This record gives sequence, C-alpha cells and structure tokens, in this order.
Amino acid sequence: MTGSIIIRNAEFILTMDGVNGLLRRQSILIKDGVIEAIGDYATIVSAYGQPDDVIDGREKIVMPGLINAHTHIAMTGFRGLAADAGEVIYKVFWPLEKSLTPDVAYRLALLGALEAVKSGVTVIADHYFFMDEIAKAVEEVGIRGFLGHTYMDIDGPFVGSEELRKALDFVDKWKNHELITPVLAPHATDTVHRENLVFLAEKAKNDKLFLHLHLAQTQREFKVVHERTGFTPVKYALHLGLLGGRTIVAHANYVLNEEKALLAHSGSIIAQCPTTYLLSGTRFHAYDYWQLGGNIAIGTDAPCYNDNTDFFEEMRLLIFGQRLLAERVGLWNAYDVLEMSTRSTARLLGLRTGIIKRGFEADLVLLDIKKPHLRPAFNPYSLVVYSATTGDVDTVIVKGRIVVRGGRHVGLDEERVIHGGEAAAMSLLRKALNENPELENLLKVKEI
Repeated sequence: MTGSIIIRNAEFILTMDGVNGLLRRQSILIKDGVIEAIGDYATIVSAYGQPDDVIDGREKIVMPGLINAHTHIAMTGFRGLAADAGEVIYKVFWPLEKSLTPDVAYRLALLGALEAVKSGVTVIADHYFFMDEIAKAVEEVGIRGFLGHTYMDIDGPFVGSEELRKALDFVDKWKNHELITPVLAPHATDTVHRENLVFLAEKAKNDKLFLHLHLAQTQREFKVVHERTGFTPVKYALHLGLLGGRTIVAHANYVLNEEKALLAHSGSIIAQCPTTYLLSGTRFHAYDYWQLGGNIAIGTDAPCYNDNTDFFEEMRLLIFGQRLLAERVGLWNAYDVLEMSTRSTARLLGLRTGIIKRGFEADLVLLDIKKPHLRPAFNPYSLVVYSATTGDVDTVIVKGRIVVRGGRHVGLDEERVIHGGEAAAMSLLRKALNENPELENLLKVKEI
C-alpha cells in the first residue's frame, strides 16, 4: 500500500483523454497507487479526508509519465565516445562491451535509470546484456521496465547457448515482479540464427511475452540478411513470425517503400529514436508508418548514441526531423507526439497508465513552469513538446509512489550514483583499451 497523495491546485493537468482533456487549477487524489478523484481540492478533502501527503501543483504542469520504448540505459558508460564516429555498433560498442562485467553493468544502469526518471520517464523498454543486474538497478530507481536480456549467436560481444539460457532464466526470475515485465530480446535478424529467431518468436507467442528486437537498423544488417536468406530484414522477420502486436521493433530505417505497409499493418510497436538518426545522418520513416496506421512509439536509444536521455528533446526532434525530410509544416502537432509518448504506448504495452483519469494507475510527472523558457504558458502541449527540457522535471510519481521530488530522487544519493557510474565507466574503458589497444586511436582517448 502506498497511502494517499493529493496534487493540489495544478496550473494545468494534461489528462491525455482527448485533445480537449485539459484541466486548469484542479487537484488529483492518488490512493494506493491509483487515481481516485480529480476536482476541487476542498471537495476532495471533504469526501475522502486529509491525505498522507500534499504536493503543491501551483505553477506546474501535471502530465502522464513518459514511456521510453527503446533504450539501453547501461550504455551511459560510453557517452561521448562515438558521437562523431561511423559504424559505431561494430567498431566501437561491440569491442567495448566485451569488457563489461555484472558490477559495471549494474552501476552504469543505475546512472542511466536515474537519468531516465529525472527526464520524466516512468517506463523503459531496455534491451541489453547482464539484464539481471540492470533490472536490479531499475527496481532500485523505482521505474517500470519492459526488460529483455540481449541474445545473439552470430558476431557480437556475447554469444552462444549460455546467453540463451540467461535470457530464458531472466524471464522466469522476474515474471511476477511489481515493476519489471520481462521480455524476450533477440538482438537483430543478422545476429541470431534462423532457428533461434523462430524459437524465440514461438516462445513469446506461447507464453504471451513481448518480443523486442532491432530491425533494419543498419545497411550492414540489410546486406547480410539479404545475402544470407534472400529476404530483406522486414520480410524475413514477417516470414519467421517475429512481428505482431506484442513485438517492439526498434528503428526500421533500411526498408523498401513497399515494406512500410507490411510493417505498419503487422501491428508491431515501431520504436523511433530520432536523435540517434539525426546524429548519424540516417533517414527515418516514422510519419510514413504512422500514416499507414502503424503503432509509433518513441525511444531515446542508448545515451551514447544521441548522447543523453532527454525525452523532451526526443519528442520535438521527431517532429523536426520528419518535417525536414517531408519539407512540410503540417505534419503532426504537439498533442499527437505527446500522445505517442504516453497514452497510446501505454495501451500497446497493456498498461493501465498514460491517462490522468479515475481508476488509472498514477504514473505522473510534474513540470515546474516558473522559468523564462516556459512563459507565457498559452499552450501547455506546445510547452511540453517544444520548450521543456529534462531540467524542468520537478516531481515523478510511479504507481502512486513519489520517486523524484523537487528535482531530486527521494531514495538515492544522486552524487554517489553519478560517481559510481563514472568510476565504472573508467574501469571499463581502461580494461577495453588494455585488451584492444587499437581502440585508442578510434576513440581519440589519450588519458583516462
């Protein structure tokens, strides 16, 4: 039980229950993790009694928590190492990841999860190695996670039957957790053999698990899959039964025009990570998928691809990037993209969140708008998507529990997490350079 909380007299409440679902100077009662009432403060107190805690909502926007549909939070440890390099997955990250240890993964994930929640993110879909340690970090930070242990059996830093066992054991260990939803996470169509892709697709279907994979992410993947199978990555995934309503597909950048409808109509959740694409100079097709009826969600990707986890930046760059490629202004609006980041993705993931409404679980974010870049507050949807930054997040509530208050995590020593993460990153980099000296020239790291 989490007790009762009232958010009192919020300046704006973005309920996300339709474009007109905007409330002014109302209060929200949360009881045992669920939104119990919305309305006048005195009326709520009269009906329900005094709450255990009161949060001052004056000069604040209250909105549903943001959902990060594709990320790798432990890759905070590689931030700044590859932003200006090419083919970073194969030349930089795989060689570095060979030096990962469980303790390093935990400390980096703790730093990454802290960064995420302070960006207003209440749910992450994470795909990485040492997922048991990452899940512990996510639990400690207090956010929800759709988490899967990355499985590869071709190339990559960790491959083989032991990794498959870890992936399956992770699902069994965490399947009834309050915050963690375990998923199956084959890496990509070019890094997993056909028989294991089929095995994981069938297991996901039989056990009603989500499947999370990278798809058509790079030119290399497109080329390798086509040479190996005769299919493109999208058609190969469709042929093997990997796509569907319980599949999160990350990226889908290297596709043929006629394949866009196939992917959109598959019902898969198509996670788009615009900052990564803009930084790497990669075209992306989010608006095409959306127009074709596809389920678009937003991810930040790794904090070393973009190079942060500022979800507000991700939302506006989705719009900016697609308007630039289409050369047209009337493409999406702030409400559309905020809905992708909250209500619609919550529904796709089967969560009773994403809307501020009686009976829904309380995953909420309060933004402090007492700042020059957030005034005047004529249109709060525009403020959130086009003006706000991670530094504007004042309070974060997950399942009715206050996780961040006054811009600080309520249970963690933030400085200790930051220093611990940085020390872990330094030890990882030293180990990687000792084992692979040619990385020094590639990374342009001379002293650490």
